Amino acid sequence: MRAGVGISQASLFNEIGYEPHSELQWSIHHAQERFIIPCCGRRWGKSQSAGHWMTERLFQPDSWFWIIGPTYTLGEKEFRVVWDDLFNPKKLGLRHPKIRKGYNARQGNMYIELPWNTHLEVKSADKPDEGLVGEGLSGAVMSEAAKHKMDTWVRYIEPALSDKRGDAIFPSTPEGFNWYHGLFELGADPNHPAFKSVHAPSWTNPIAFPGGFDDPEIQRIKSVASPQWFDQEYGAKFTSFEGMIYDEFDRTIHVREFDYVPSWKNFEVFDFGFADPFICLDIMVDPSDNVYVWREYYVRYKATMEHGYAIRDRENPDGFHVNAMFGDPRGADEIATLAMILGPIYARAVPWKMGIEAVKRNMRLQPDGMPKLFIHPRCVNTIREIESLQVRKAATDVKNAMEGQRDKDDHTADALRYFFSEYFVLGAGGSLGDVYSKGQTESRSFFQLGGGDGFVNTGRIEF
Repeated sequence: MRAGVGISQASLFNEIGYEPHSELQWSIHHAQERFIIPCCGRRWGKSQSAGHWMTERLFQPDSWFWIIGPTYTLGEKEFRVVWDDLFNPKKLGLRHPKIRKGYNARQGNMYIELPWNTHLEVKSADKPDEGLVGEGLSGAVMSEAAKHKMDTWVRYIEPALSDKRGDAIFPSTPEGFNWYHGLFELGADPNHPAFKSVHAPSWTNPIAFPGGFDDPEIQRIKSVASPQWFDQEYGAKFTSFEGMIYDEFDRTIHVREFDYVPSWKNFEVFDFGFADPFICLDIMVDPSDNVYVWREYYVRYKATMEHGYAIRDRENPDGFHVNAMFGDPRGADEIATLAMILGPIYARAVPWKMGIEAVKRNMRLQPDGMPKLFIHPRCVNTIREIESLQVRKAATDVKNAMEGQRDKDDHTADALRYFFSEYFVLGAGGSLGDVYSKGQTESRSFFQLGGGDGFVNTGRIEF
């Protein structure tokens, strides 16, 4: 509990009769991060969670809080929870001559002023230059965050929180791959410790859906809704209703933690860039040809040679080795440069659609109920780009328009496709020895891994 007026979180929740319905909901109230992003399905209780989150903070003295809705009406949902917590006689039932309050959603007049000089006000983001300026904030609720414009957060709310190091919560159901998707990715990235994301499908609310995913109501809705709509509205997934390439991908299935296994094959695959990121994915393959993406290198604004040395010299797990390396066949210069540092690289052209199908085939659930592709949660850019990769919109007046993908945030997805193209479509790597191993120091000359069109060999590799 944020200190101030002598009430703990446990005492407050007991007084207002609030018992979070699950460990997932408790995780919001126990979070120590400044910015909490609960991405929720319908009827999960996101407004209740965010409203009680705000009630707790109102016992900080000398503080100013906002609930910001895309409209006043949408901001009213969390305010209603706070109002009930504070003034319902069966809950806190606060009564004091110095309390000032107003509750008129139609006129946009919703506020509470408490005797310890703490204020709460509902704001609308529809006219930000008029309504969202001039205050230093102790905390904020970005109600229905996916419906907001990123500009509202970046220009108005985030700066207002900076002076007091205020916190914020962003409850929402996703709406495609907009700014809220990027915010959610920040909370899933350990490199951004101020953010925490909570993924909360509808069926993780055991009060509304006691049967979980198998609850009859969930299954009824699933049977009549489109897969994309159901995944977004009830599965709290970021989906695109048109043009999504890897619609088989489900982070609850494909994203999981696992360790590096020295006895398995290990590969490195590259996508080249300068202003665009330079990518290196480490990918293991087990004896059953299951694929594990366990590490990503995602760096901009360095020369190819710098990337090569950085990859060569980085810390690796015990037993680390590389069986073969694959890359973008359009990057002959980059391949030649890397070959002098790391070793030979396969780079053979495979039709785009064939490579995509190889990835999709391994994403699909097999007869045992599991896919054959897994990604470690530390590979945040790979996960993000797989989820957002879309088909390029073809010009309607062009006959036989070329198929392809939208050229945006596709670099790790491209690297993954190069791997599947080489390993599964062209069959590379079936009986390869290691290119290099952890701790190896000797010079090795003229590695020959097989040949073939586009294969780049090296003269001498220094380790």
